Amino acid sequence: MKKYFIHFFVFGIVAAILYENHIEISWWQIYFFLLISICLWTYLILFKKKILILVLVFLLVFCLTLWRIESLRYQPKLPNFQDQKIELSGFVFGEPDIRSFNTRLKIQVDKIFFKDQHGQQKTILNTNEKLLITISHFPQYKTSDQLKIFGKIQLPKNFENENGIEFDYVNYLAKDDVYSIIYYPKVELINRENFNFNRLIFSIKNSFLEQVQKVIPSPQAELLGGILLGTKRSLGEELEEKFRIVGLIHIVVLSGYNVTIIAEAIFRALGGLPRYISATLGILSVIIFSIMVGSGATVVRSTIMTILALIGRLSNQNYNVNRALFLAGSIMLFHNPEILLHDPSFQLSFLATIGLINISGFVKKIIKIIPEKFELREITSATLSTQIAVLPLLTKMTGEISLVAPIVNVITLQVIPITMLLGFIAGVSVYINETFGLIVSYIPYLFLSYILMIVDIFAKVEFATIKLTF
Repeated sequence: MKKYFIHFFVFGIVAAILYENHIEISWWQIYFFLLISICLWTYLILFKKKILILVLVFLLVFCLTLWRIESLRYQPKLPNFQDQKIELSGFVFGEPDIRSFNTRLKIQVDKIFFKDQHGQQKTILNTNEKLLITISHFPQYKTSDQLKIFGKIQLPKNFENENGIEFDYVNYLAKDDVYSIIYYPKVELINRENFNFNRLIFSIKNSFLEQVQKVIPSPQAELLGGILLGTKRSLGEELEEKFRIVGLIHIVVLSGYNVTIIAEAIFRALGGLPRYISATLGILSVIIFSIMVGSGATVVRSTIMTILALIGRLSNQNYNVNRALFLAGSIMLFHNPEILLHDPSFQLSFLATIGLINISGFVKKIIKIIPEKFELREITSATLSTQIAVLPLLTKMTGEISLVAPIVNVITLQVIPITMLLGFIAGVSVYINETFGLIVSYIPYLFLSYILMIVDIFAKVEFATIKLTF
């Protein structure tokens, strides 16, 4: 019965989120389900029916999640000023998102200044909501900078891709409490802290990328930044589209695969230390890395699973990957219930991991014709199993299927770990001596060029993708 405990725990969370999505929650409903749970608990004590434990877990988690959803609900203020020019102040939240032609900043708004219908100046304090602004590349602003912003409030809108599939951009932003947008406002820096931990982490990341660009040309340098640190800066829309066509975009946006490689490298580097010290340093290193690369849903899921594995190793407990996955998912969903329905990254990452854990074994038995040399069978089974798991959802999201994805993944993924290792060494070498770094960077440059060549060749194939209509 214990092995089903985590499943009923997760099902309770998911059921509450789906329930809330279709039926408006009220406190009496939470009280009602809680009352049923108390009755079941009393019945369990009196008659000791073990099966009721799972039902009780489901109902208690269901009630707790409904309470969590209700406690997170609030009415945003900024949409009330739609199409109006207002002044506000706030702090840069998270890492600036540098695109090809502009930069996007998430602002944690703390004050809204506006004039009422009588022309009198009013101020709204502590709004606790976020705003997305699009600005030019310069001047550059950093994490936790306090800014004064003046511009026209607009509401986000859904849009369609080239295949006519609508992306729910409104709810995608709303899951992070972003309900309003300002394009190219007037921005003034009010205050910049002397020290901020997140800013320090991002500064180290950007400094490393600058060193890489000194010794590795474009677009290889941008590709290495994507593989190592999840940055797509200046990769270019055309090249990014090619990666999507061949089904290899996951290596550029830092998938769980990349995080696993980083975590494994950290474990090996700390392997000679005492167990408790290596586990503690490993957990801290993985958390810092997740902050550095932006803490997207995929990274957070991989980080939680890695920490659970370290804790299991530390306490001599068996590590069950399926349970770790469901526990990681439940933690993420309880923290932010909206990601279940409105975060494609979370959905695809979860499905891909389920496929990798539960389907790859069967696939490996079917593809015995593929040799085990160079881990070709392992990579092929992993690629096919994840593709099978995400195919229905990915097709629904994009309206197309990449036919060349399995082949491209098999012939490129085997060089990713060595490319990441040598690319990291090359970037660090530049700090020591630029000429030395240039020499060291030659081999990772060749691997990066190989990946780009494969992507370019297969992206030009006529039948690389097929479009589907629903």
